[in-house]
Amino acid sequence: MAKTPFPLVPTIGTIPEGQIIGREDDIVKLLRLLRAQSISVEEMRRMGKSLLLLKLAYLCNKGLLPDEFKKDNFKAKYFSFQGQQDLGQLIKLLMEGLEDFKDWYQIDFSKTYEFVRGIFAAPEISVGEAKIHLNLPEYKKSWKDIFFKTLEDISTAQEKADGRLILIFDELPIMLWEWYKEGKHEEAMELLDILRERRQALEKKGIRFIYCGSIGIKVVLNTFRKDFKYTGEPTNEMVEFNLNPFSEAESNFLCECFILSGFKIMEEGKAESLKLVYNLSNGLPFYMSTLFNLLATDFNYQVDEATIREAYRLIINDPRHHKAFKQLIDRLEIYYPDDKKDEMIKLLNLISRQDDFIDEDSLHTQLDIDNKESLKESLYTLYGDHYLVRELREGKRFYFFKYPIFKEWWKINRA
Repeated sequence: MAKTPFPLVPTIGTIPEGQIIGREDDIVKLLRLLRAQSISVEEMRRMGKSLLLLKLAYLCNKGLLPDEFKKDNFKAKYFSFQGQQDLGQLIKLLMEGLEDFKDWYQIDFSKTYEFVRGIFAAPEISVGEAKIHLNLPEYKKSWKDIFFKTLEDISTAQEKADGRLILIFDELPIMLWEWYKEGKHEEAMELLDILRERRQALEKKGIRFIYCGSIGIKVVLNTFRKDFKYTGEPTNEMVEFNLNPFSEAESNFLCECFILSGFKIMEEGKAESLKLVYNLSNGLPFYMSTLFNLLATDFNYQVDEATIREAYRLIINDPRHHKAFKQLIDRLEIYYPDDKKDEMIKLLNLISRQDDFIDEDSLHTQLDIDNKESLKESLYTLYGDHYLVRELREGKRFYFFKYPIFKEWWKINRA
């Protein structure tokens, strides 16, 4: 049954969970994978990862999933790890999220509460009728026991419910990276090891984990391996899930919702205008919202081909709207050594000036880089980190920017 558009004010901020548009196909793909295993979701910032996972949790917990999943009895709990300063804050966040589990599975946490009370003398956290105090590093050893015991209670109860419980850990990689920068790499590696052990132990009881982040868990793991000889494989056997742009139908529906919040558009030429929004935004909801924000503030809510193109020009040219694009530079400067960073920037500069895909040999020749293996490694990293897409033509690798809007911004502002 076709959905009916509803008024939605364009925003690059938060949206109520029940009003998050699109991603139905992505959610179906996620749930089919989650039937069997856990998932790692990685994409650049502002691609809609968090909204996707919030919508997934909302649909699971409200019983609104497609009929295909009725017998799976999915439940989901979303946690954002951004800003958690240490293991103490993190376990506090997790413990405070227990009330949902108590309601879903009629879990008696009394034994867990008694266990926690036996470790901590000064109460701080309220969970149900229990007050729990966590003060690391003094109690660093005990937090692991608490986490294990809590998840054990949850998994045992949910196994009896014959369902699957999805624990969503959003911004896990960025939290681990912040700990690394602050010299808390031992806590970060300990957390990774614990999560791996818990995932492997509890998946057979129906617990599933989703790790999500904009920098990617691979960046963190590679750094830990290089700097600290870390040998753990915390995402082993987890499926990597890549988030695609909106389909044109999803884009049109979002635009229709925006239009109902006060925009002016002529019926004649409307289809062409919506297609233009889709093409210029590359199907990325963040840039659709940004376009409509500009149409409201700078073009008096008028939507037509001319105002859409002018709004796009502002997004590309006006520094006020470059905050989201800066991640393209920040990711390179923060997470990679200087020699690799400089090489990757040279590659992006050259590729941004191309009208079509360019092959690896041409990149090597034009950049005059002595070490061809290093260039191959940089290209593979940029491909894996979602800067570039790759095609194989007659045995050769050709590269281009993954999103034309990023290529356009890079060419004008960086190359």
